[in-house]
Amino acid sequence: MVRSIWIVVAVLATAACGGSQTSSDNSNALRAADAALQEAIANRDLERVASFYSDDAVLMPTAEPIVTGKDAIRAEWRHVFGIPGMQNKSALKQVDVSQSGDMGYSRGTYTSRMVGADGTPVTEPGKWVSIWRKQSDGKWRIVVDTFNTDIMPPLHKPSTADAH
Repeated sequence: MVRSIWIVVAVLATAACGGSQTSSDNSNALRAADAALQEAIANRDLERVASFYSDDAVLMPTAEPIVTGKDAIRAEWRHVFGIPGMQNKSALKQVDVSQSGDMGYSRGTYTSRMVGADGTPVTEPGKWVSIWRKQSDGKWRIVVDTFNTDIMPPLHKPSTADAH
């Protein structure tokens, strides 16, 4: 009888753990998703960047109104990538995933370089935080994203992008 109870306990424990990822697995997956996003931003890969946002995502850029929805976020990134000389380098500082494993956030710092309004290079240091939700397909997508500068936003040459 005791042996049967232990077998049932072992089967239930295996079933409870077997179908879900561990906290470490979720953190690693979110860290990988964030790294891929940062690489896409550094490479100015508009479609790849847009692919990391959920359809109903919200972006809150510095000194601009809230941008809602993947199409509008794509247009915002098109605008950013159209800023002459725009280059971005980021450093991930923290990733945390909820105990349920379906929500998490990443945060870090960035340095953007661009051509200033007077034609000289300008540098903008700042920070960002992204809130991610695990989708039904198991992929992490951003649902809320924000970034802001550590200094007054530098004046830069206008974006060459068609839409903003």
